[in-house]
Amino acid sequence: TIIILLVIILFFAGIIFMFDLKSVVEFEGEKEFVIVPGESVGEIAFNLVEQEVIHSEFTFKFYVWIKGWQSSIQAGTYILTPMSIADVTKTLAVGKVDNEISLKFIEGWAMKDMAEYLVEEDVIESTDMFLNTAKAENFTDEFKFLEEVSTRPLEGFLFPDTYRVFKDSSVFDIITRQLENFDQKLTSAMRTEIRAQGKNIYEVLIMASIIEAEVQTDEDRKLVSGVLWKRLDVDMALQVDSSLKYIIGKQNRNALTFKELEIDSEYNTYRYRGLPPTPINNPGDSAIRAAIYPKSSGLWFYLSD
Repeated sequence: TIIILLVIILFFAGIIFMFDLKSVVEFEGEKEFVIVPGESVGEIAFNLVEQEVIHSEFTFKFYVWIKGWQSSIQAGTYILTPMSIADVTKTLAVGKVDNEISLKFIEGWAMKDMAEYLVEEDVIESTDMFLNTAKAENFTDEFKFLEEVSTRPLEGFLFPDTYRVFKDSSVFDIITRQLENFDQKLTSAMRTEIRAQGKNIYEVLIMASIIEAEVQTDEDRKLVSGVLWKRLDVDMALQVDSSLKYIIGKQNRNALTFKELEIDSEYNTYRYRGLPPTPINNPGDSAIRAAIYPKSSGLWFYLSD
């Protein structure tokens, strides 16, 4: 009778254990889990439950003991998604340590904004490390579309997006990823359309950067693109605030003063006709498409509130 009871208990205990082993604690997105060197299996199990990655310390510890992985779990940082205790244990034992970081560059950021962000994220020590590298001449061998602007900074070409990069990535590696992304986003159809309009990529990027800074919605961007290209066609001054604010470092929401409007600079599109010399930020896909595919209208002026 005792043996039968033990068998029954072990049978149901095994069922419960297997159920626990396969069960998943649901959470949104990813969780960063850190194992400090010298932590015991018990401490790791406690932290996993505490951070709501798993729900049972006992099942985790027992499974580690069954597999003989007590000394296999490696210290480091792990990026965990919702998974079973079995999968969590295997991940920690195999040592899939996360050696990447996520970098998010916002649409409309200028190069200086990107440089300051990388300093804040402790990726680089100074903004100069980024700005001195972000020159077209350093990347023309790999990216032929930069040959015509080889003496210019890469403002406009550093495509804003979220990137996963290795923690020890160099500035050169990060910029290369951005240029590769830009090269992919600018499709062959878009390049054909640019050539058909008698324009070049750089002119389009300058216009796209203005649109990015001046207008918020996709539909309005297409309309404003039509207005600005039309002004250029008749040699009318663009009269956009954003390009002048770019060189004086003024926030886009703040109005320009009469004194600032008299600044003698090619970026002052109130005084000088044509496009400014360079893009004024790094535009996203919406602004680039608006610059390539403007919407014609009878409008000559616009106001962004």
